[in-house]
Amino acid sequence: MSVVPKADPSDLERRELHVTVFACLALVLMAGGCALLMYPVVFSHEGGPPNRSLQTAFFGFCALCVLLTAYLWNNQATIRRLRRQMDVDRKQSTEARRQASEELLKSIPNLSSFQDRLPMEYRRTTATEQQLSILVVVLQFPAEGLSAAVRVSVLGDAAKAISRKLRDQDSIYVLGPTCFGAVLPGVEASEARRIASRVAEGLGDAAGVSARFAYKIDVVNYPQHASSAHELHEAVCALIPSDNSKHELAAEALT
Repeated sequence: MSVVPKADPSDLERRELHVTVFACLALVLMAGGCALLMYPVVFSHEGGPPNRSLQTAFFGFCALCVLLTAYLWNNQATIRRLRRQMDVDRKQSTEARRQASEELLKSIPNLSSFQDRLPMEYRRTTATEQQLSILVVVLQFPAEGLSAAVRVSVLGDAAKAISRKLRDQDSIYVLGPTCFGAVLPGVEASEARRIASRVAEGLGDAAGVSARFAYKIDVVNYPQHASSAHELHEAVCALIPSDNSKHELAAEALT
C-alpha cells in the first residue's frame, strides 16, 4: 500500500504552487525565529556602547532572508510561466502535425481510385506477361480510445512510413479508415513479401517504443492468389476490415 497518494498530472501546477508557498513560509518562519533569538543579543547594551558590527550583521541577515524568499518565489514563477509556454508550444506543434497528416491523407487516392486503377494494371500485367502484387496494410489501435487528432497523426505517420519503403513506380491508396493498399506492378509474390518486410520495419519505427498502433500486412498476388481483375478486387476487399465502428473519428480525414 502506497503511503503517498497518486498525483493527477492535471493537478501538477496547483501542487507545485502549494510547495512554493510552503517553502517560502517555512523560510520566513525560520528566518523570523532566528531574528527573534538574535535580537536580544544584538540590541541589549547592558550599559555598554551598542555593537555596530552585530547590528549590521543582524540587518544584513534579515535583508538576505527577504532576498532569498523573493528569489525563490520569482524562480518558481518563472518555471511555471515557462512550463505553460511549453504546453502551448506542444499543443501548437501537435495541431500542426495533425493538419499536415490530414492534408497528406486527403492527398492519397481513396478506394474508388484503387478500383479504377486495378483493371488497368491487370490488363497491363497480362499484356506484358508479368505479375502484379498488392499489399494490404491494416492498422490496429489500442483498446483505449484515441482522440481524433492523435488518430489522424498516427495514420499520417503510418502513410509516410509505407510510402518511404515503396518503389517509385508503386502507388499507395487509402482503402478504409484504418487500411492502406499499395499496388506493386511487375512484382512477384516473393519480392512482394520482401517489400512487406521493409514496410513492416518502417511501421515499427513509426509506432515507436510506446506501440501507438499495431499492424497487419497481407500480400495479394496475380496469378498466385487470383486469376482475374475481379478476383484480385475481391481478395483485397476481403482483407479490408468490415467493422469500422471503432474508427469513425478518423473516417472524415480519410475520405
